[in-house]
Amino acid sequence: MSGTRGDEPVFVKKGRYVYNPNNPVGRALIAISGVIVIVYLYHLFDGSRWSEGEWRDAVHEAAERLEDRPQTLRGHLGYEERIEDAVRATGQGPEHTVVRVEAVDGADRGGADGKGGGSGADAFEVSADDMDTPYCLRLSPPQPEPAATRLVTLKVSVDVEEGPC
Repeated sequence: MSGTRGDEPVFVKKGRYVYNPNNPVGRALIAISGVIVIVYLYHLFDGSRWSEGEWRDAVHEAAERLEDRPQTLRGHLGYEERIEDAVRATGQGPEHTVVRVEAVDGADRGGADGKGGGSGADAFEVSADDMDTPYCLRLSPPQPEPAATRLVTLKVSVDVEEGPC
């Protein structure tokens, strides 16, 4: 070899072949590999969390999906499962996430809006682990009382409000 750095091989054997930092191409490959790893890790992190826009869009799209077709409720399975399935079916947000749907007791809400009381719960708080903003979905007609063998098909209307119920 003539002794100039350009004559160094791109790969050298140190137990296994590695990039040679004494070669300009080897240095460039080291830097490019580092950038690629950082971009990939950012992509993994970004894809594992909801953005505010994705969360809002998913909840509103889920409400539209629930209104589009009649909902069949079987026995003890009520609106909670239907809402969770509708949020997941939007395809928004991370693939593996926890979406929580909790029924808010109608007697606890009360209020002058006339939506308190009645039989069964009709307000549901929808939240996700990595989101600070819950949404309140108000479904009417109210969820019927559970019956082990009864199938009920309902056409529901959904109102979405940002914030807790």
